[in-house]
Formats: sequence, structure tokens, C-alpha cells
Amino acid sequence: MGRTKNAYDRWSANYDHDPNPQTVLEKASVVELVSPAPGDRILDAACGTGRYCRLFLERGAKVIGVDFSEGMLGIARTALPRVQFHCADLTLPLPFSDGEFGKVNCAQALKHLPDIRPPLREFARVVISGGTITFSVTHPDMNWEDYQLSFLPSFVLSAESDIHPYRFCDYLAAIEMAGLRLAEFRQVPINEGIKEYLTAESFQKVKMTNS
Repeated sequence: MGRTKNAYDRWSANYDHDPNPQTVLEKASVVELVSPAPGDRILDAACGTGRYCRLFLERGAKVIGVDFSEGMLGIARTALPRVQFHCADLTLPLPFSDGEFGKVNCAQALKHLPDIRPPLREFARVVISGGTITFSVTHPDMNWEDYQLSFLPSFVLSAESDIHPYRFCDYLAAIEMAGLRLAEFRQVPINEGIKEYLTAESFQKVKMTNS
């Protein structure tokens, strides 16, 4: 995890300025599934620079963000002074009481963890009975290798961090072991929303092979 933490610390200064096709692709679905509303108390786990915290806050929710990267948290705290941010590692127990949140969101983070079962158990612990947990991951069957971006990224995460090749069955098993019930499973197809981030040839290739 140290390698991945260092990667995000280094990336933090440019993170918000580096368009990421995967996060752009999932954004609308994540917000829709979390469905933030006034009065909601939401934990954004692995919040990064606070991109989802901002969206949840705009919908009237009370948000608390946690991340293991102080670099990312520094950006988030400057941008969103009304939000509480804590430095926390998802491989360890979270610093919150049982049932403290109505909803938990965790976007594009589980792939970095050596074991996805402990964080899901912690999410189940800190959410109220009947609450919701939303997490997003890159589709296990999606192949992003050999595709060309239309811009030069300042950071290539796949080369700088640890990414574990979990399959759908691994996520489903971890959900069951945490005592959770799968309420909705959504696969987001490649769409025009990421077209500008890839060369024309690469967009057609990724759309054809991963839609």
C-alpha cells in the first residue's frame, strides 16, 4: 500500500487537471446510485481531492471524507473547508462509530487493496441498518491497454501503483461475507462522454471491445 499511497501523493497536485476517462464514465451513475439528499450523512471513502464530496454537498448532504493520501486531502481541505476530512487507510478499522452514516460511497479504490473483505465489513459497520453502500470499480473485463489518449497525462496510475485484478465473483463474495445484500449492479457502457479523451482510432477500438 505504501507504493500506492506515494503515487497518489505525487499525483495530487495535478489530479484535478488530469482528465480520467474511467472516472468521467462512472460519474453520473455514482451520483445517481448514491442519490445524495438534504439530511443525508454520507461517508466518502477514498475521497481523493473531494470530487464526489463536492457533488454530495451541493445536494444538501452532510459529507465526511477519508483518504490515505495527505496530498489528496490537502487539496480537498482547501477546496471544501466546510467538509470534515480524515486521513484513514481502508485496510484498517475506520475512526467512526457503528451506524454513524446513512450512506457510504467508495469510488475506484478497492482495486488498490490487497484484500477487499475488511473495508466492506467496515462499511457495513459504520452504515445504519437499511443504509446504502455504493462502490465503483473499473470493469474487470475492460481492457485499457494499448489505447492512446488525446492528451499527454502527467501521471500514469497503472504504472505507479498496485492494482489487483479482482473479478466480479471476488466482489460478490466480499459483499456476502460482510453481511450485505446486493441491491443493484450496474455496468456502464463506453459512451460519447469520454470520446474527447481518446484519439479517434482508440475511441472506436475501446467502444467496440468494451461496450
